[in-house]
Amino acid sequence: MSTPVKQFVIRHLAGAKANQVEEFDFSSHNELTFGRSSDSDIQFDPEIDTVVSREHGKIVKESPLVFSLIDNNSRNGIFVNKTRVKGSITLTPGDEVQLGNNGPIFVFDIDPRPAELMPATRLVEVVKPTSEFVPLEVSETAPAKTGIGKQTFERVINSERTKSRRTLTASIVAVLVIFSSLGFVFWKKNKEDNTQLNNEYTEALKKQQEESKIQMDLLKEKLEQGKTISTASIAAANTDKVVKIFISWELYEVQENEELYHEYRPDAQGMFRPLFVQTQNGVEPYLVTKKRSLAGLPVGSTGTGSGFVVSSDGQILTNRHVGAAWKTRYSGFAWNNFPGFMVQGLDKNGQPILAKEPTVGAEQIFGWVPSEATMVNGRAAQVEGRNKYLKVVFANTSQPYEARLITPSQSHDVALIKVDVNDLAPVNLKDNYGSVKAGEEIIVMGYPGGAPQQRVVRKSNDPFKPNPEVFEVASPVTSPGHIQQVVESSSEFSTKQSGFGDSYQLDLNATGGGNSGGPMFDDKGNVIGIYYAGGGDARQGIISFAIPIKYGMELLKKPKSE
Repeated sequence: MSTPVKQFVIRHLAGAKANQVEEFDFSSHNELTFGRSSDSDIQFDPEIDTVVSREHGKIVKESPLVFSLIDNNSRNGIFVNKTRVKGSITLTPGDEVQLGNNGPIFVFDIDPRPAELMPATRLVEVVKPTSEFVPLEVSETAPAKTGIGKQTFERVINSERTKSRRTLTASIVAVLVIFSSLGFVFWKKNKEDNTQLNNEYTEALKKQQEESKIQMDLLKEKLEQGKTISTASIAAANTDKVVKIFISWELYEVQENEELYHEYRPDAQGMFRPLFVQTQNGVEPYLVTKKRSLAGLPVGSTGTGSGFVVSSDGQILTNRHVGAAWKTRYSGFAWNNFPGFMVQGLDKNGQPILAKEPTVGAEQIFGWVPSEATMVNGRAAQVEGRNKYLKVVFANTSQPYEARLITPSQSHDVALIKVDVNDLAPVNLKDNYGSVKAGEEIIVMGYPGGAPQQRVVRKSNDPFKPNPEVFEVASPVTSPGHIQQVVESSSEFSTKQSGFGDSYQLDLNATGGGNSGGPMFDDKGNVIGIYYAGGGDARQGIISFAIPIKYGMELLKKPKSE
């Protein structure tokens, strides 16, 4: 009798999630959707995996051991074992699925896989070997020969080589002339289109800043007259200053300058379990450089966050776990694969020697910070995190700007980043942490992941990338609320996490993942805090936290004011 299936397994081979493994509970999922939508079960990176549609397709459990793959009329199609799917197809564990002709690839599987679901034999096309071409020389005067002599053979070969060289040279020259002409036309056209597009974005940003200035002047006028300022007025005056941030980061070993992987090994039942090592600082993941990894997952992640403009030359404040995520608690473990194995040493080939049984529980590693890792390849080493990309999109636009990390805070969840855009209008900062009281009204702005975002379709003028693309327009969400209490710093110090010291506890319902780094305004339109955490549910209540702006002002070296 076969063992009941416990999990769907998706092993990513190519794309932004390459070398990652995702698992889904078999009993609670009758289908797995995949695409770039945040609602997809198997979610692909919206910035990197651009050939994937928003709702590309789904895998459906037709019966306990029968599965089908359905294409949701995706733009670039689906290929199963390199054959394009038309509508739907029966899917077998072990099948290779590719989204688009050059898109990400994953292998569909179930665990444990029953013996009767071994992969079907795949047919391959047998191609007829190329026939050999033998040149012959015909002589009008000489009698027919059974073969050709050495001199004749050399003349034929030289003649053919000369002809080939002339033909090849002429062909190359012709192709170069054609491509040079076409290249110049395409380059000129593309340059004009890019210039026009950049001008459009610059004009849109400038227009939005002008509107924001008008709203800010109205805000100041109401303040001077002592009038009540509405949430809508504060939001309108600051919308263009609140940005959406796209991030992807990796962890590197400094000496070898190579990406790091967290190594996994199969147990007696074939389930891959994470490896860990005991150090002076506690239990750490067993990390190896990429070239030495046999079965590991890269240490890193992708995601979105929020931020806000604090200087006219493009400085932006956000959370440390957004701008420098390797300096905060790591959440990228395959939690369903715990407990893990403890590494007890290295064998003569430098491979880890494992304990007989997996005993490392998730609670022992919860709170691990990647930048604080001390061992790589089983030996002492130094590591550092790097942003693979850090992009900023201004409100009501879809154009991403490359950003760079300036500095993360050493004392709280704050970081300063910068984009090379000038003449920006910054928010007003006010450090009033010493006088803030519970019950005061506040407003948080940002980009929570669950909020619907506008999208635009832009046609391509690039001859080498002709398909139109769908771009997401950054649409900030405004969440009014109150300060429930002021949480002061704890006297205890932990290298694992900062806790909730020096924070504002808030009552907000419209925030969530992606809102991190967004500004918190007081009822006068001043930024007095930075949103950084939220949790709870409908039964327990939603609780959110913000950092006093004084920690952000420290990075700007601005003087504090009461």
